[in-house]
Amino acid sequence: MTIISVANISRIDLNLLIVFQCLMNERSVTRAAAVLHVTQGAVSSSLKRLREQFHDELFIRTSTGMMPTRRALEIAPKVTEALTAVASIVDKRPQFSAESSTRVFNIALSDDIESYVSPRLVNEAKARGLSVKFAFHQSNSSLWKSSLADPDIDLVLCSEPKELTSHYSSQVLFSSSYSCLYDGPRLNLKNPLTRDEYLMHEHVRISFDGRRGFVDDLLESEGVARRVSASFTHFSGALATLVHSDVIATLPTFAALSYARIARLTVSPVPIFVPAFRVFMVWDVEHNDDPHNRWLRSFIIDTTQELQRASHTDLRGSDRLQEPNEKNSRSST
Repeated sequence: MTIISVANISRIDLNLLIVFQCLMNERSVTRAAAVLHVTQGAVSSSLKRLREQFHDELFIRTSTGMMPTRRALEIAPKVTEALTAVASIVDKRPQFSAESSTRVFNIALSDDIESYVSPRLVNEAKARGLSVKFAFHQSNSSLWKSSLADPDIDLVLCSEPKELTSHYSSQVLFSSSYSCLYDGPRLNLKNPLTRDEYLMHEHVRISFDGRRGFVDDLLESEGVARRVSASFTHFSGALATLVHSDVIATLPTFAALSYARIARLTVSPVPIFVPAFRVFMVWDVEHNDDPHNRWLRSFIIDTTQELQRASHTDLRGSDRLQEPNEKNSRSST
């Protein structure tokens, strides 16, 4: 039998944990206040009490929003678990049963995230004996609003969504950086790549408009011209060229690992500094309490725990992962 310390629980107003959860999801006092239907002053007051309770800043104001501290990242999963348990106790509405429902969930996402998430969702649903199905639609950090404008879309998965407002709720799923992907035997290149090898070989660029990516900006700042033989607007579009041509791609690490398994390619750390970025789950605020949407969000969180744990480990132990800024948060490479 689990022993619960009632004295410890009584020291904190549980409503403060709701504010914490909302700030973790929204990364904005303004948006959190809108979701909670309270004033910004009330949220700020609750944040002050949370800081006193946990003896930590928890959220630091930056140009890109309220960024969680290491302490906040550590306690966030436990807060989510606790609030989910409480909600299940007090919620008297009929619960959604994924074991018997034939509902098709429509998820909009970029193809790099799709390469990692879609097989895991399908396999996990089969392993659990679920009857629900999934339909995957293309989107990205610039087009996510257009995707959610479609009433059939349940939620969007994308990196660093632009222009989040109080009309939407969001939650960070995991953080990632970038890796190199290439045919090692074909190029006679081992792992890891050296900087000289990276610079001397031709590259394929993947970017939203097919014209420029952050790697171009990084190398140009050093006075180095990047050798690009082809550009693509989708990550999966570059896969055949990577298999059949003497080129290197720089792409999100989770996508590089997924594509490497598909095409037996080589994955290597990028031998220059590359930024970190975050993958978000975004949905319409009106669906916060929808049982179908809540189940889907929980299922996605459970299924991506592997990357959540990896990103938390990197954040605690490595200087490679840095908080992204507006310029380097793009997934274009």
